[in-house]
Amino acid sequence: MPERRSHQPCFTFTEREKLYDQVSHNRFMALVMQPDIDIHEVKEDSNSFGEYVFVTVSCRNEQPKKFYTFWGLGYHEHRERWITDSWQWFESQRRQETLPVLAKEEAYQQIKEREAFVRANAIPTQQSRRAQLYEVLADLTDEDGAFTELEDLGWMFLGDNEEQDE
Repeated sequence: MPERRSHQPCFTFTEREKLYDQVSHNRFMALVMQPDIDIHEVKEDSNSFGEYVFVTVSCRNEQPKKFYTFWGLGYHEHRERWITDSWQWFESQRRQETLPVLAKEEAYQQIKEREAFVRANAIPTQQSRRAQLYEVLADLTDEDGAFTELEDLGWMFLGDNEEQDE
């Protein structure tokens, strides 16, 4: 692989990736395994959507240094399904001096272990009508917008009682 020049960015997201702040699992793994990418943190944690693994990375050749946090490989509570093949990302506002650099192989192993756990648990199940509606709204707007819309509705008319369908 040719040496990357310092004026070339490490993170070259496609227009679609920028639009949705999302990359595929394979693309994520290719990004973080680039030789000029430093992995600073790999940890299981939760956000308002569920429990995921969060991976914070930076490009050692960029100045000023930008940190990106990717989150994936987890259970999305509102969609009622496991997220196995995509990663959301955001530019982190953390300070450089607070983040150590992890050994890439150690970080890679942590990600692969989490992937194995998630794939073993990702048994397809029937989503509730609430989750189906959330997913449609989230795909049309965004995750926060979908949650807000359903909260505003008071989740009314979204009961999962099968007797209502008859």
